[in-house]
Amino acid sequence: MSFMIPPRRSLRDVFPYQPGKSIASVQRELGLKSVIKLASNENPLGPSPRAAAAYRRQEKLLALYPEGSSPELRAALARFHRVEAESVIVGNGSDELIRLLCEAFVEPEDEVVVSQHAFIRFKQQAAMMGARVIEVPMTDWTHDLELMAKAASPRTKLVFVANPNNPTGTYNTQEEVSALLAAVPKTALVVLDEAYWHYAQSIPGYPKSLPDLVRAHENLMVLRTFSKAYGLAGLRVGYGVGDPELIGWLDRIRMPFNANLPAQVACVEALKDAAFVKRAVALNETQRALVARAMSDLGFGVGESATNFVFARSPVPGRELFKALLRQGVIVRPLDEYGLSSHVRVSTGTPAQNKTLLKALQQVLAVPA
Repeated sequence: MSFMIPPRRSLRDVFPYQPGKSIASVQRELGLKSVIKLASNENPLGPSPRAAAAYRRQEKLLALYPEGSSPELRAALARFHRVEAESVIVGNGSDELIRLLCEAFVEPEDEVVVSQHAFIRFKQQAAMMGARVIEVPMTDWTHDLELMAKAASPRTKLVFVANPNNPTGTYNTQEEVSALLAAVPKTALVVLDEAYWHYAQSIPGYPKSLPDLVRAHENLMVLRTFSKAYGLAGLRVGYGVGDPELIGWLDRIRMPFNANLPAQVACVEALKDAAFVKRAVALNETQRALVARAMSDLGFGVGESATNFVFARSPVPGRELFKALLRQGVIVRPLDEYGLSSHVRVSTGTPAQNKTLLKALQQVLAVPA
């Protein structure tokens, strides 16, 4: 008997997000004992030690509900970014906040402007709300903010910009972001997703979004995460900073207790662990450069990256390379869902992981060591 309840019409064109393949699934499917994952841009050093210790201390409180609005974490984030606590919202990953923004502001047939090859969740969530998604071509694998501004109209509710972008690894400058904010209608909210901010912040010209741009533009929201440099992807905590009235609308529809108690406490401590973040960023700088050079020598077309991953055109189809590397116990990310079947995304690992990756690539591509 077939299912008889029709879903919303807009869901017919929405497909599930495809996360990076897990280590456990590869071990089960291929019977491998040793598998490394370089597919989801996680921190190869693991979690911040201070955050991990704080997490463990919450064991006796696991029977209690957390404070629903994450007030201590919000206050800590406000101090960290020199903004008011009312300007901060905590989410179950940045992904929840992307969803909340679409649910709060997008009516059917409203417009949402995204970039070609931008983080795919922007397009998926907008489509789920029945929006008319306007996809603007990239220039040199980078968001073309001038074209995106021209694409915005009085019907535009949201303009999503991933900076740096996943999966291409490119970024836009302060000048470009400021020009976008000046050009779009004030009724359009610009959402600046800075999940990889820690890896890009020292680049000359990279935007000073917090607190400067958010204070100057009430139609700007900045998203960040604890999943990358802080090494807390498993806790699923992201946050947004924007105008207090905007935050208030999102709070109305945020799920109760969306950030669990140990996660809230761990993230407060992670913010204090500057030494760990500095070490993670430094490791990424050296290892990403090493992997990029080696992949280029193996025939990959490697782009510049302001993140903790390498975006590269593969000498063989991306999914073919992905499957071959799986048999070697190495997980990378094919990019077919982005319309990039010739490309792969490879996360920066530890020196040992990267050595394993490069050896596997040599074997798969039959290149002499």
